[in-house]
Amino acid sequence: MPIKTILSSIFLSLIASTALAGNNGPIKTVTLSSGGLAEIVREAKVGDDSKISIEVPLNQVDDLLKSLVVKDKAGGVKSLTLNGPNPLEETFQNLPFRPNDLTSLPSLLNSIKGTKVKLDGKADTATILGVTTMKLANEEERPMLSLLWPDGSLSSVPVIGSKISIADPDMQAKIQTALGVIGNGSTDSTRKVDIGLSGKGSRAVDLSYVVAAPIWKTSYRLVKETDGQARLQAWAVFENASGEDWNNISVTLSSGKPVTLKQQLHQRHWKDRAEVEVDTSSVRLQEPGGGRAKAEADGVFAAAPMAMMARSNVAVMEEKAYDMASIAQEAETSEGDVTSTFALPNKLSVKNGETVSVPLIEEGVKAEMVSQYILERGGEHPVAAALLENDSKISLPQGILTVYDNQVGYVGDAKINNFPKGETQAVSFAIDQKVTVSTEVEPTSRVTKIKVLNGMVSMAHSNETKTVYTIKGAADAERVVLVEQAHQPGSVFKSEHAIEAANQRDRMKITVPAGVTKKVEAVTSSDYEETVALAHIDPSMIEMFVGNSVDPDTRSKLKALADARSQQMEAQRALDEIEQSYNETVEAQKNTRENLQSVPPGDMQQRYLNQLSESEDTLEDLRAKRKTAQETIRKFEGSVREAIQRF
Repeated sequence: MPIKTILSSIFLSLIASTALAGNNGPIKTVTLSSGGLAEIVREAKVGDDSKISIEVPLNQVDDLLKSLVVKDKAGGVKSLTLNGPNPLEETFQNLPFRPNDLTSLPSLLNSIKGTKVKLDGKADTATILGVTTMKLANEEERPMLSLLWPDGSLSSVPVIGSKISIADPDMQAKIQTALGVIGNGSTDSTRKVDIGLSGKGSRAVDLSYVVAAPIWKTSYRLVKETDGQARLQAWAVFENASGEDWNNISVTLSSGKPVTLKQQLHQRHWKDRAEVEVDTSSVRLQEPGGGRAKAEADGVFAAAPMAMMARSNVAVMEEKAYDMASIAQEAETSEGDVTSTFALPNKLSVKNGETVSVPLIEEGVKAEMVSQYILERGGEHPVAAALLENDSKISLPQGILTVYDNQVGYVGDAKINNFPKGETQAVSFAIDQKVTVSTEVEPTSRVTKIKVLNGMVSMAHSNETKTVYTIKGAADAERVVLVEQAHQPGSVFKSEHAIEAANQRDRMKITVPAGVTKKVEAVTSSDYEETVALAHIDPSMIEMFVGNSVDPDTRSKLKALADARSQQMEAQRALDEIEQSYNETVEAQKNTRENLQSVPPGDMQQRYLNQLSESEDTLEDLRAKRKTAQETIRKFEGSVREAIQRF
């Protein structure tokens, strides 16, 4: 097929697909969030087992893959398909030619060696051997195509001026695909998204997804009037940055402080793997008494921090707005010790470079709405959260979660951590600005028991931390407040509102009526023992033992020990001062001897000699004091030993 014909067919097919996408699924409503997001709802007319195609700007594809919801009461969702992030690169990975080869006929022909071609006026097809360059008499270079004919003969024809047609249908298709991708790549700013549906009959289907949008703003006008009155006007300012016109649509503005998460779902991410070297060692017999390797595997389901955001105030609609279509067919699930497996129910045909999104499972889960306050995070307000219970048959892997309300629509994003079956997890998605929490922490510590035996004193300590939570409820509605604080290892948590701990966190559940302020106490206590040798204990600590001892005899013995240890330590301090003076005198005497050697006979020499004599007298006196101090210390050490032996 001639190249010109291929280009024409490709461009016609591109025009047709673009027109289909533009007319299928116009925007019906837009909800703008002050969190910088727009919830877009499109409406499409479909029939039996149909497909919806929409054109989406490339910078919105990640958000669409994250948040798309199909509302189809008479059908189910099968799949979502679109080209990958780099269709040009991916297409040419498995082609014999490169993009630049398509700009030069000699380069293209040389890259498809072995392909069947036909020459104008020839009945037989020939096989391409390659393209070479022949120099003419005027030094001009002419590309020549070398061919192998069915009878085994070889020939060479000029590329320029010859009419050459590709006779291989597969090669024609490859060139056609490549030209189409190149044509799209020159303006690669959108993706055509195909959404497959099951179901029978003609009907309207809604598509809803959340994408980035400019934050809408508010401005106010205040006009003061007579008698202390005034007129206040509030205005909204927002932009349409969706990439297409909004024609006769409904606009809703939503205020609050939503957490807005994003993830590169349209990009390809590869997991790093450890390389196992090929074992080339020789095999040896196991020696008697050989060891055994122990394998350990950590559980994959663990808790992680939760997101925070604010819920907006929106009027409640009478009819449910999010009757989300069910999954056409669920994946088959199975669970091992540390993994969950999802087997897709249908076989898929996925072209090179395409992206496919398919549903896995659908479960009804228990979800209690609470206001969650975590002590370690601090802050004035709790977060709005859903307390989820995974009562399905499979543990769920971690992932990003888009939260909808069945009446007001999109309310925020959250993160589900690895979620074992049978467990409960709180996912937070908003700041509850109507509830405030303040805390007062009162730590105390005391010695509850003292026991002395064999020169050792054992002390039982009790530490207690009382935390008082003051919770001011919402003015307009009752709240269930879930208070969490980190569990201290070895401690006991007590509160009249305590519930089962989770993820190494102590928890309380408090119901706060509208307009009511509640004070709640939580006490964390822990006990531990400490053993110290009496011979080395500080007197101040012994005095503390005296104050905590309930036995008069033990109290008296401890007092005698404290006195003996005080005298012993005072004597030790006196000895330390003598030793310091002695060492300083020895050093001064050393300096004097060095100076004496460097001066001639005379007055200065005599002065140094007198200093040496005085220092000798001082050292003699310090030696006597040191001896006396050492005897005193030995005396008091004996007193300490006697005091200890009395226990």
